[in-house]
Amino acid sequence: VEGNFMDLADFPRLNELILRQTSVTGDIRDIGERDFLALEVLTLPKGVYGGSGREFQLISDVPDVMNTLYSFRKQRPCLWLKDWYGELSEDSPDWYDGFDGVDIFDPCSIPFEVRLV
Repeated sequence: VEGNFMDLADFPRLNELILRQTSVTGDIRDIGERDFLALEVLTLPKGVYGGSGREFQLISDVPDVMNTLYSFRKQRPCLWLKDWYGELSEDSPDWYDGFDGVDIFDPCSIPFEVRLV
């Protein structure tokens, strides 16, 4: 499977979109309020900007993606972002010696109170 995942937004009854091991590309920031209305499960590959396992070059790139995921999830309360996590690239200028490799962008590693803000 290849192409832009947004091409599948034309299927209004689509309730699961699991594309993790594919060559699909795109940008989650392109998802609009009227896209994927029935979606309950979403897994996008690293090739999608903001997809699961995406390596970010800068920590400052993360808030835009997290805001998109938050808005998308807020619009669709039943949505499950299956296995989503992000990583800081080891080539990043924000990388530092002593970094323990924990997925610092894993929403599950953030205390619940902070996630609600």
